[in-house]
Amino acid sequence: MLGEPPAKRRDIDPIAPTNHPWNLPATLELPHCSCKPEERYVAIPREANLPIDTEAKRVVARVSTAVVAVASIDADGDQLRKASGFVVEFDEASMIGTVFSSATIAKRDCFFPNFEKIKVYLFDGASYDATIIACDYHWNLLVLSVSFDKVVKTMSMKLVELSENRNSRNPRLERCSLLPHSACENLCPGDTIIGLGRWAEEPFGLQANCGVYSTERWTAFHRLCQEMQKATFLNTYTAIGGPAINRNGRVIGMLFQSRTCTPFLPSNIILRWWGHFKNTGKYCRPTIRVFGVNLHNAQSSPWVKVPTTLHEGLEGLLVELPPRAALSVGLQQKDLIIQCNGRRVATSLQLFEILVGNIGKMVELTVIKAEDGTAHSINLPVEETEEEKFYSWPISSYHGGFF
Repeated sequence: MLGEPPAKRRDIDPIAPTNHPWNLPATLELPHCSCKPEERYVAIPREANLPIDTEAKRVVARVSTAVVAVASIDADGDQLRKASGFVVEFDEASMIGTVFSSATIAKRDCFFPNFEKIKVYLFDGASYDATIIACDYHWNLLVLSVSFDKVVKTMSMKLVELSENRNSRNPRLERCSLLPHSACENLCPGDTIIGLGRWAEEPFGLQANCGVYSTERWTAFHRLCQEMQKATFLNTYTAIGGPAINRNGRVIGMLFQSRTCTPFLPSNIILRWWGHFKNTGKYCRPTIRVFGVNLHNAQSSPWVKVPTTLHEGLEGLLVELPPRAALSVGLQQKDLIIQCNGRRVATSLQLFEILVGNIGKMVELTVIKAEDGTAHSINLPVEETEEEKFYSWPISSYHGGFF
């Protein structure tokens, strides 16, 4: 944990039993570099996660001060919910910064008293009251405005979209995944991912957990976010809202939490959602109401039994639960969506990228029929997701329910 000597570690997840693997940290000192004393320790679990090598520790040290802790505060000044976040914008003229975090922090429910304000904590423990700019419970995204009294580092130039790949990369080429002047990062199975978070209590240490990217489906529950990507490491609830970075220090998503892995919301969604909000003042939640699975993960579906030979040699989004409106125009279970408006669709994330620019319009899907393998065109409207259809998320650091 950055800034905390081993004898003073406070890194026990409040919801997990104390003998859980991710509550058995190994504190490693960063190699000699230009980092400050508070950046010299990284806590990583001994058993659940991969070790962080020397070069990756240097990357962590370079970006660590842009990682913040976030907490909601009650009327007595006590912390309610805790999460992490990262600074994405900072204006030196006004000294105002913008922080991305998890909307879990701002959720009101019967388990907690109402919060009075939200605080952001830097690596040195300095705390600042934050103002909510945007709070979207569908994507679980929270944007805060903070008036700082000193210059802070940001991750604005490091936030990039990712391009999903199913083929593993030569490990020697992993550091070359971002083309010069490109805003898109290639992500392949087995690529290193490091999740960063910060504790909202003294000594405000940094969490750094390491694993690899997996193309496996993280959940088949239709109320959970299907666009999520999967990393193999485990993290604590307080790391929710922190950045997922690769070996280059590029932010490829925002961390969430699961018992068996770490799902992360890809930067593609965050950047497009934020751009849409800044341009229109509205949230961006496109849907065609079709629940599907990436074809390469279809064997994991609890909703349909898919023969391994079905759609063999193709890529696309396999329909699991079509809505009535889609059934009425010929879209059926096990059909394969391969294009939307003439653009290739191999994953739910790629479909989102097309839908986001077509809210309120009709889109044309190219579908391969399950019964005979023929291609058909189907038109469906792109709608805004209704509140009762929002994705479900863990509600707090201390309760295992969902909102």
